[in-house]
Amino acid sequence: MKIAYLHFHLKPGGVTTVIRHQAQYRPHGTASVVLCGEAPSSPFPVPVVTVPGIGYDGAPGTEQPARSIAVLVDRAIKCAFGEAGRCDVIHVHNPILAKNRQFLDIIRHLQSMGYPLLLQVHDFAEDGRPGAYFHREDYPSDCHYSVINRRDYRYLLDCGLDPDGLHYLPNSVAAPGLTAPTRSSSDYLLYPVRAIRRKNIGEALLLSLFLRPPRQLYVTLPPNSPADFPAYRRWQRLTAEKALPVQFEMGLQHDFPKLMQHAQHVVTTSITEGFGFAFLEPWMAGQSVEGRFLPEICPDFTDVGINLDHLYPRLEVPMAWIGRSRTIKRFQAYCAHNRRLFGADDAEAFSQRLIAPLLDADTLDFGMLDEPLQAEVIESVISDPAKKRRLKELNPTLRRMEDGSRPDRPIAHNQRRILETFSHQAVSKRLEQIYRQVPQRPVTHRIDKTRLMDKFFSFNNFSLLKWETPCNG
Repeated sequence: MKIAYLHFHLKPGGVTTVIRHQAQYRPHGTASVVLCGEAPSSPFPVPVVTVPGIGYDGAPGTEQPARSIAVLVDRAIKCAFGEAGRCDVIHVHNPILAKNRQFLDIIRHLQSMGYPLLLQVHDFAEDGRPGAYFHREDYPSDCHYSVINRRDYRYLLDCGLDPDGLHYLPNSVAAPGLTAPTRSSSDYLLYPVRAIRRKNIGEALLLSLFLRPPRQLYVTLPPNSPADFPAYRRWQRLTAEKALPVQFEMGLQHDFPKLMQHAQHVVTTSITEGFGFAFLEPWMAGQSVEGRFLPEICPDFTDVGINLDHLYPRLEVPMAWIGRSRTIKRFQAYCAHNRRLFGADDAEAFSQRLIAPLLDADTLDFGMLDEPLQAEVIESVISDPAKKRRLKELNPTLRRMEDGSRPDRPIAHNQRRILETFSHQAVSKRLEQIYRQVPQRPVTHRIDKTRLMDKFFSFNNFSLLKWETPCNG
């Protein structure tokens, strides 16, 4: 079997790591090559060929016609496999993000050349990324797709894909040697994250209000995107002004494995994840995971026996603290603004339907609020002990935060379950089955883009933290 992996680049990051693992743990007897728009900065486990034109917009070669770029890809594949010629599958990563405006046309030309395609979607533009949306083009039809979580699998089934041409392909988790649970005497909780907006840093600060001295919360890394820095600077200022027990950028100051090893436990307050490494990797390092349960993602793990019963799905805040009318206007403004960015012509009407659950709600999930509203809640809890008591009444998990004892969690049990389903070897077996199906099962189907957009504009997953802020926001 001959596989060609195709991606914009091989820069350090999540998708590159997935491609590396797929290439390194590829099925026995498989020959592979990676095609990308620019050469990687570190060695790769299989040959890499740079193809001008498939990088991000503005990279060398991207100004060529899509057909010319597809011809270059075809030549690179034939050259890579020598006498063996064309490959059995082109495995394309993140193809429906508009990082290269010609990419969908390139894919269609490769399809017309007779290549079987597997399009692996890691991220949807519809999930809060209007700047990466293909407004005019349909997504490729009549080819196989794979997704990294079962929510996305359900979404694409509902939006027109045939189960014969849609595959659940989770990411794999490294297990360099299981680490036994650590009984640390340290006084910090670790949030091992790059502090972007979607990681809900404000909620981590709120949790820190319930830590008894000398316990602290460590956040490991700053953002690397300019769009995330204003919110990050807000949280740094609030932490300094209110003397909160939070330390930022600890991953730049200390060895990360040691930070992980000596933490009391690991925290996550993220409001959205693609795959959900945050719910798996700490267990493999001998740490328990505490914090927010994501109902869209975490059932992928609990359904295979990983115990996450102690996580909370919501952090309730009284609506009266924010104001119902104000909250409704805020959500309407965010929804309408972002619908317009996607080119939808129903922005106002859709936003009216979206906010219906707010009309009679007594409480609201703190993780749905944007940074200014979160900051108001945090400051009011700091200044009013009665509000702090009320939060504990609404959210029993906050009482456990105050308790301060290291939670007794099923670390060894979860490690075993993770290995059974998400080890490199387990995922590689699943991928081998998919590779054999792609050339053998032609499919006729397409994605209804309008319906897909509506899936992500649901109140249940409409946190303001993942959507672009309106000008008057």
